[in-house]
Amino acid sequence: MKKTLTIPTISCEHCLKSIERELTFVDGVDYVQGNIDSKAVMVEYRDGASLDEARTSLSEAGYAPSN
Repeated sequence: MKKTLTIPTISCEHCLKSIERELTFVDGVDYVQGNIDSKAVMVEYRDGASLDEARTSLSEAGYAPSN
């Protein structure tokens, strides 16, 4: 499954790498690709996995998704 998360606080390459690294530790997430210009991160995850943990993890790291 794929989901694009909009993260308004992405402002630089460091932010993007931090977000991508944070999401790699979330159970069920297989692939992450971000884009600074669109302030979005595409997350590919396994069926049955929930993105709630990903959203919580990003929020705690200071990168709360808006969707």
